[in-house]
Amino acid sequence: NPPFPCCVGCSCSLGLIYTPKPCTMPPITFQDLPLNIYMVIFGTGIFVFVLSLIFCCYFISKLRHQAQSERFGYKEQTCAVCLEDFKAKEELGVLPCQHAFHRKCLVKWLEVRCVCPMCNKPMAGPAQPHAGIGTLLDELV
Repeated sequence: NPPFPCCVGCSCSLGLIYTPKPCTMPPITFQDLPLNIYMVIFGTGIFVFVLSLIFCCYFISKLRHQAQSERFGYKEQTCAVCLEDFKAKEELGVLPCQHAFHRKCLVKWLEVRCVCPMCNKPMAGPAQPHAGIGTLLDELV
């Protein structure tokens, strides 16, 4: 028991104010809050949710790119077409022979020759001497 009478739902119950008689203020429940308070609470929740989604999408994208470069070990290699090193967040094209190139470089190369720039392995089978470039690029990792 507190040393003085207090009520539930106002500052009297915190012990900050001494009142000789109990406060008659009724307790406030969540349903009694005004509409603008509901909107602030809802808006804050939506804002936090959207920020969480943005962070998750960014994080998943970063992990996916990191996994691709670690999976194939292309982190510190050089593109054999343009002779530039692979950098983070660059889109790579990986041929069936597991050689990787910058995707743009590979597209230009395959428009001229349908062989791997590194090992000269043909990209089209003997039954399809000139397979479409779109088909080849769709098969790239």
